[in-house]
Amino acid sequence: TANGSDPTDPCDVSGTATVPDVSDPNYSVWAAADCDGDGETNGEEVMNGTEPFDPCSVTNATIPTNPMMAGTPAQNAYDVWAAADCDGDGDSNGTDADPTDPCVFTAGSVADTSNPIWQAADCDGDGDSNGTDPAPNDPCVFTAGSTADTSNAIWQAADCDGDGDSNGTDPDPTNPCVFTAGSTADTSNPIWQAADCDGDGETNGSETANGSDPTDPCDVSGTA
Repeated sequence: TANGSDPTDPCDVSGTATVPDVSDPNYSVWAAADCDGDGETNGEEVMNGTEPFDPCSVTNATIPTNPMMAGTPAQNAYDVWAAADCDGDGDSNGTDADPTDPCVFTAGSVADTSNPIWQAADCDGDGDSNGTDPAPNDPCVFTAGSTADTSNAIWQAADCDGDGDSNGTDPDPTNPCVFTAGSTADTSNPIWQAADCDGDGETNGSETANGSDPTDPCDVSGTA
């Protein structure tokens, strides 16, 4: 009371929150509460070995419902959970469309690159986990030997070899010279530029710059 905390709320303390001893006559009151709002009571967290004051330390992650009761213990607990960013995607739990999925976030959010959940995910589907990926939001930038997650929508939508076919429909998404008829190449793509798809000795990029046809082996800009 003197410190301004609520003597009837086991989660409202004036100093650093600590786990009370089980011998405390009111331990059961504290154990029944959920101070971090993660859906598991303090007592359950103690038994499970998770941290009762950390909304991201939980055995089974759940998405709690906002009680909309300002000033109540339930609201206070929810607010603790809502303010955290358990998946590290840059959106707090309370605003995150999916607070358990580090690959679902609002545009412009800045990820917490130290978050182990975010690090372990592969949001762009290029085969490199976010934590090791040179560009975790670019499915076309990855380390040699990585195996893409071909079911990933971001990877499917990209055209990494620049041949005009998205990865998801490309017969060979790593070969700019294998594409479906009628596709329009991305002539700014360096992989496509470096290839010589018509085998005439001039790269696609050179032919584009010189005005010859990179798909016609008989159309060269210099001496045939």
